[in-house]
Amino acid sequence: MASRPRISAVICTRNRSASTVMAVQSILSNSHSNFELILVDQSTDAETEHAVASFHMNPRFQYVRMPAKGLGKARNLGLQLAQAEIVAFTDDDCRVPTNWLEVIESTFTCHPRVTVIFSNVEAGPHDTTAGFIPAYHCRRNKVIRNFWDKCRARGIGASMAVRRDDVLAMGGFDEMLGVGSVFPSCEDADIAIRALALGQWVYESAEVSVTHYGFRTWWEGKALAQRDWRGIGASYIKPLRAGHWGSLIIIFYEILVPCFLEPMKPMLRLRRPRGFGRMVAFFYGFIGGMQYPLDSQHITYQQPPEIPVIIGL
Repeated sequence: MASRPRISAVICTRNRSASTVMAVQSILSNSHSNFELILVDQSTDAETEHAVASFHMNPRFQYVRMPAKGLGKARNLGLQLAQAEIVAFTDDDCRVPTNWLEVIESTFTCHPRVTVIFSNVEAGPHDTTAGFIPAYHCRRNKVIRNFWDKCRARGIGASMAVRRDDVLAMGGFDEMLGVGSVFPSCEDADIAIRALALGQWVYESAEVSVTHYGFRTWWEGKALAQRDWRGIGASYIKPLRAGHWGSLIIIFYEILVPCFLEPMKPMLRLRRPRGFGRMVAFFYGFIGGMQYPLDSQHITYQQPPEIPVIIGL
């Protein structure tokens, strides 16, 4: 690569070789003039490594094998390897538009106090009678400056970008959160909560949408909701434990609106309430999080240090 990239893209993957190829192709097709793509592979076999072998000829592409497990760890490795100050993340079952990286870089340039950006995530084609695809849609661009603003801002990691140095100064992503970790979700929302607690801003962009193809059956959705809400509970207790009392407003909002009022909505149509399991999972994560030591400065859980073995091509 002739010069240092202005933006780095990171995909973290585990055992999804076919969809990972799609995600890699979509990023390498971006119209941005100077970027790099890092693929962090935590797969249990070499199938993904073989599937992406043809991309090694592209100077913008870097493949890294990471035997350690956990999405928080994978995101941190991507941050550490990134050469650019701006790092954009998408999932291994997503397709990004050609202007994705340009919109992200432009947004950071226009908003110097913003540390974390989320954009829209649209569901790909699927049978809505059989299941769903997690998505997120915001109607307009929005700057989130405080915990109150964050109550209705719920971006997801399928389209997320950060300022590398700012996030590393915060201690990076919490490695106790995310798929494959002790609390198997919410490492994406957690980085936004911590940024706000530390006086930084978050941004929601309605200017670009990533397409998500991660289909779940309705039965799988129940397990996914339990996983997600357990992670949310474990994440939201941390700023409170660190003395950021303003975060109480987010906790009260989650309990009142998503955990109580939304499950009650079917009763308006004389149907059985659905979704109260969210509250159970939320408190399970909330209480579980109190059992782990906390780094109050970075608002991250502490755990025994690990030295990952990294094999790169």
